[in-house]
Amino acid sequence: MKKEWVARELTMEVVVGAFMVMVLLGMGYFTIILSKENIFTSDRHKIEVVFKNIMGLSKGDRVVVRGMAIGKVNGFHLKPDGVHVHATLEQSLNLRTNYTVSVVTASVLGGRYLEVNEGSADCPEVGMNTVLHGQDPFDLVADAAVMINSLKNGLTEGEIVENLKKTMAEIREIADRLSAGKGTLGKLLSEDDKLYNDLADTVASLKNVTTRMDKGEGTLGKLLSADDKLYDDLSDSVASLKNITASIEKGEGMLGKMVKDEKLYNDIQSIVKEARATIDDFRETAPITTFSSIFFGAF
Repeated sequence: MKKEWVARELTMEVVVGAFMVMVLLGMGYFTIILSKENIFTSDRHKIEVVFKNIMGLSKGDRVVVRGMAIGKVNGFHLKPDGVHVHATLEQSLNLRTNYTVSVVTASVLGGRYLEVNEGSADCPEVGMNTVLHGQDPFDLVADAAVMINSLKNGLTEGEIVENLKKTMAEIREIADRLSAGKGTLGKLLSEDDKLYNDLADTVASLKNVTTRMDKGEGTLGKLLSADDKLYDDLSDSVASLKNITASIEKGEGMLGKMVKDEKLYNDIQSIVKEARATIDDFRETAPITTFSSIFFGAF
């Protein structure tokens, strides 16, 4: 009986011990998974980056290269030249002289990660054992908060609110005028159809005019019609005027000689002056001649 009891106790202890071992192994496994540690990888690479401000970067945050997480942040050291960030990578990087290392905001809800840009392939290489220099971080959330505060101050302390009030008042006044039927647009929107009828009559008149023009009626219609007779007549008239001006320019004809021949022009001018003098003399002697005729006619 005693042996059976001892065997039963021993069996219970073995079962409990095995269960505890399994629990510990499971906890260790999930701890490794959640911490993203790879204890089976011995090939690890370390980098050290100096920042003026790490902007809330925490131990255990990811190190991202080309959008892929390849390591994590191990720790920090505060020194006179800045905050030294130590990180462990799962693979080596081919850093170039134009590399960049920056602290990036993971989301608006928080969280940070270390982003590494290796640089251009045509630049000289930089060893990973070199202390790297990170870029000054910028906080997107903080910048957004500053912008919102600036907008708030502009709305409350500036003239934006007053300008909006004035604009709304002017819009309300325009709406009231339209509703009252004032102005051209108000009359168009009002229940009075007089302006609408006038516009309809005007449109009908314009339609009639365009129809007549399309049929070739009237002077403008003839000019726009497919019949080229009026156009040909105008072309002939222009050609005739062109010939006349060419003849005058050549000195042909009476008018051409008057324009070109200076002597003829002077002679004609002298004749005109003499004719004008004769007319003036006739006007002066006409009363005397008339009086003499009347006087001697009486006897």
